[in-house]
Amino acid sequence: MNPYRYVKALAWSGPILLVATILFWGVLGKNIPPYSPELNAEEFAAQIRENALQIRIGMILQLPVSVLYFTWGVAISKVMQAVERDNDILSTLQLWGAGFTTIVFVVPCSIWLTVAYRPEVMEPQTLQIFYDFGWFFFDMAYSLTTLQTLALGVCFLSDRREQPLFPKWAAWFTMFVGASFVAETMMPLVYSGPFSRSGLLNYWIEFSLFFVMMIVVSAYILKAVTRLEREHGVGPATA
Repeated sequence: MNPYRYVKALAWSGPILLVATILFWGVLGKNIPPYSPELNAEEFAAQIRENALQIRIGMILQLPVSVLYFTWGVAISKVMQAVERDNDILSTLQLWGAGFTTIVFVVPCSIWLTVAYRPEVMEPQTLQIFYDFGWFFFDMAYSLTTLQTLALGVCFLSDRREQPLFPKWAAWFTMFVGASFVAETMMPLVYSGPFSRSGLLNYWIEFSLFFVMMIVVSAYILKAVTRLEREHGVGPATA
């Protein structure tokens, strides 16, 4: 039996989700970048009404694919367990972090879908408040993802193999990205500048780092699964 027979497929969830999120949440959902908090209610409502159908389609497509974040986390946990051996605390924390982060995808997308559902019958101020609520949920729940990244990094830094399953630099980078989310704390206090939801730091830099982190983690988890399959005598090289 191959204990990793489904893991490689699940590890691909990360790259697939990343591409889907850029297309559905970002391009169709009008989140590249999000609407500026500097807009007044009437200006904001006019843009939502103009793009309502496109936003609805984006959120409708994003909602079902968001589960891929959890399946990606399952693959990571399986590789982490090969490092932990008799202690699964860190892999469990990573898995729960991935699960809760999936909710951080789903709930705000549902809120933004609501915003775009009947914008013509809602007051501009109400539309804006709902939109703000979605972004507060999306950005301010960062601690759930930080939990995931820190657990992942600490686990792989403890790998005592001569050639670790996951490079040390990648573990440090993952933890750095998770810790950097603390900058999101400033988002509800400002309406413009680098810390706003569409600002240089809290949007462009933070989201870029997160997407790069997903690529790095996915690449090395896939390599680790191939190596673990060989170690168990079930990989392609031993078939």
